[in-house]
Amino acid sequence: SLKNLINSGKWTVLYFYPGAFSKGCTLEARGFQRDIERYRALNAQIVGVSVDPVEKNAQFCSAEGLDFYMLIDTGGRVSNLYGSALSVPGFGMFSNRQTYIIDPEGNLRWVFTDVESRIARHSVEVLEKLNELEAVMA
Repeated sequence: SLKNLINSGKWTVLYFYPGAFSKGCTLEARGFQRDIERYRALNAQIVGVSVDPVEKNAQFCSAEGLDFYMLIDTGGRVSNLYGSALSVPGFGMFSNRQTYIIDPEGNLRWVFTDVESRIARHSVEVLEKLNELEAVMA
C-alpha cells in the first residue's frame, strides 16, 4: 500500500500520471527508470500512480522494463486526496501529472505541479530537488 511505502524510511517520489502508454507518460516513466540508480543512491524510491486498470499498468511496466512501484488508484481516491484528480467530460477521471517528494518520516517536502511542460527533464529536476532537500535535512 502507499502508506507502507511512505513509511519505509526512504524518500518517496510519488508521481501521478494520466495514462500508461501515452507519449508523455511513457517519456516520464523512461526518465525515472533511466535515473533509478541515482534515486536509490539517495535512499529514494519512485512510486507511480494512475487510475489505469491493473492489466494496463502491468503491460506498461513490462513493455517499458520499469523497476519501480506503479500503483493503481481505483476510482481516483488517492488522486483526490493529493489534489491530482482531473475529470474530463466524456473521458472520465484521470490523475493529473504532478509529483510529490515525501521525506523518510512521511512529511510532504515538495510538490511539482507544472510537470506537463517539462516532462523530458522532469526526472533530472526531481533529483536536483531531492539533493537540495536532503542537504537541508542533514
